[in-house]
Amino acid sequence: MNDYALGANLRRQILSDLERGLPLDGRRLQALVGDFCGQSQLALLPALKYLVLSPGFSSAASQQPPLPADPRLQLRLQQELNEVFAAPICARMDAVLRGLMGLQETNAPPAAAPLPSPIAASVQQNEPEPAEEVTEEYDDAMGPTEARGGSNGLVAVLSFMAGVLVVGVGGGLAWLLLQTTLPSNNPAEAQRPRLPGELITPSPDTTTTEAPPAPDLSQQASSDAAAAQAIASVEQLYNDLSLGNLQGARQRFSGEAADQFDPAFFRQFQRVSVDQLRTIGINGSQVSLEGVVTFVYPDGSSQSESRQFTVDTSTDPALITGSSFGQVTRGRQ
Repeated sequence: MNDYALGANLRRQILSDLERGLPLDGRRLQALVGDFCGQSQLALLPALKYLVLSPGFSSAASQQPPLPADPRLQLRLQQELNEVFAAPICARMDAVLRGLMGLQETNAPPAAAPLPSPIAASVQQNEPEPAEEVTEEYDDAMGPTEARGGSNGLVAVLSFMAGVLVVGVGGGLAWLLLQTTLPSNNPAEAQRPRLPGELITPSPDTTTTEAPPAPDLSQQASSDAAAAQAIASVEQLYNDLSLGNLQGARQRFSGEAADQFDPAFFRQFQRVSVDQLRTIGINGSQVSLEGVVTFVYPDGSSQSESRQFTVDTSTDPALITGSSFGQVTRGRQ
């Protein structure tokens, strides 16, 4: 995913949230851009988090329709970034802003010119040139002078072709004779003389399908235990966040995932819970989970979204090392 596609994906998500009646929450947008950034866009994350809280972005998102494809608004957002961030970051953010504002991508590669047909080129190259008119000269005693020269040339050409043919046929016969007299290098073709009464043992059939190995029950039990440990750690994390137990919550996630579990973000909700957790992959001690997180607001309304987690079960307690947003499964109601 390039920088322009990053801005376009962010635009689609913001417009979709606005259609559902969701407010433009700055902290939620900061978490959202973190989910959308790929490995190649991590350097743009500070600029994106600054952008979604800037006055220019709030003005563009509040217009009707939101985020209109207006180059002047895109220029205003670019100027706000230029005042804070370095030139290389701002240069990349230009493509992100064009995708965010719905403007056309400027660095699309030009269409390749059609190549000429190989058959047509070959026909044109081999097309014979028009023959020039030949004027024959005659000699009273010998006849046409060109006829005499042409006969000599034809004899020479035929003699040369006959010599090439003889050499080619002789070489081919010699090669065939050499192939029949030399021993074969293939062990399967070399047959030794067998003694009278000697039995021929057939070669083993290598095409026979072997039975699959029996499953390793101990490895399966270890994977099940790791999955159960990961699910319990994620459930306890959201339980601590919902109760305001920040000390207990910080023991459940690593520093890499700290920005996904900002306590200030969770204070705006009356209750937060996670359920429907299921295992989607296990690689050694790393367990990948997917579940549904529900946010309950102080007014009683709630919203649910799908989220994925990466849990390291080699520690005690197991640590959430990564978390990413999936999609809104139920809008606020």
